[in-house]
Amino acid sequence: MTTRLEQGLTFLRSGYLFASRIRQKAGVAATSHAPVTLTMLGKTTHLVRGAEGVRLFYDSTRIKRDGAMPKFIQVPLFGNGAVHTLDGEEHQVRKKAMADLAYDDARVVDFTDLVGDELENTHRRWIADGGTVHEDTAVAFGRAAFRWAGIPLSDEEMDRRARQMNRLLDTFGRLRTNPVAAFERRRLNKWATGLIEQVRAGDIEAPADSVLAHMADLRGIDGERVDAAVAGVELQNLTRPTVAVGRFAAFAATTLVEHPEWAERIRAAAGDRLTDVPEAVAFAQEVRRTHPFVPMLPGLLTQDTELSGCPMKKGQRVLLDFVGTLTSPREWDNAASFDPERFLPYDGVEEAEAIEAFIPQGGAGVYTGHRCPGEKIAVAALSAAIVLLTRPTVEISTDVEDLTFPWTQMLTRPATGVRIQAATV
Repeated sequence: MTTRLEQGLTFLRSGYLFASRIRQKAGVAATSHAPVTLTMLGKTTHLVRGAEGVRLFYDSTRIKRDGAMPKFIQVPLFGNGAVHTLDGEEHQVRKKAMADLAYDDARVVDFTDLVGDELENTHRRWIADGGTVHEDTAVAFGRAAFRWAGIPLSDEEMDRRARQMNRLLDTFGRLRTNPVAAFERRRLNKWATGLIEQVRAGDIEAPADSVLAHMADLRGIDGERVDAAVAGVELQNLTRPTVAVGRFAAFAATTLVEHPEWAERIRAAAGDRLTDVPEAVAFAQEVRRTHPFVPMLPGLLTQDTELSGCPMKKGQRVLLDFVGTLTSPREWDNAASFDPERFLPYDGVEEAEAIEAFIPQGGAGVYTGHRCPGEKIAVAALSAAIVLLTRPTVEISTDVEDLTFPWTQMLTRPATGVRIQAATV
């Protein structure tokens, strides 16, 4: 199916609804996984979804990342020279260096302990003064990530850097606010590059075997240290995505209000614990399935190929529809229903990642593809926040503005951040 009109502005206006609207205009059935061919930014583009689309998109012999994403989105979000933009051996070397840190089970346990501490502090502030789920968990997650990485920061600077990262995420990708994201990216780059340079010069002593120490010694395929600016970008890419989990926490709060039976179930299972609660992990995974972070991602074809009988030519763009894949009735039983039970049989994050169509943070293998290596950390942070949100001392606002969000805005979230009321005495 083909639609010929330029769709770049339509994408910016439609956000997470873009793919479904394009399929509708092209006359493709809602249940069909047939590719749709369109024009975006002057280039022939193929919109794909489902397991077939995932297999194509993460096939490094047919798809590359370099040059696929518009710079005004790529640079604020990922940074120049980031692993997300690399291909081939260069990508494999960089990805392994980062996955060895973020995906390592022992390091994930360390992070889980830290995020539990930070969320307990958040809980105390909520009881005293109230707050908002989105910003307060984003700061808590950021503080835990900085401590986990071994970055030497005062309490005040941890809060400030986490809020900068969160503001970047709130403003990138929209024409009106993207300059704010670009400004925050420049400030964060200067800070992170300075950290790397100071560690390399011996002015800061990074803890042995810390993320900071490894990033300061990050090396390319030639065995040489990468530029300090690139190492600083990757240091951010090992911490900023954890801040982004605050958006999922806001969605989780709204969903707990809509499903009080799950709040009660998680509360009963957790007892006094914040972490390692299977029911909360399943709830977190279902939140990530039904509330995608990004609507789609682009790649460029490196050879002629075809998908479901649709011919695709070298140099053309492929858009993987995240929303359509995560909610496809061909991939998920009762796809439109919020049902954490679907994830309870899976033992740990890695088993859930093996579901081909489960791509909230990318698809394929962590070491072999472009899947985010921070997925275990993200689920640990989000599931702990979910347990916190079920405590009887935490009162989530049920006002309409706290529970609704625009599907046409990227990145979306409830505008209020979802308010928490101070405990009543």
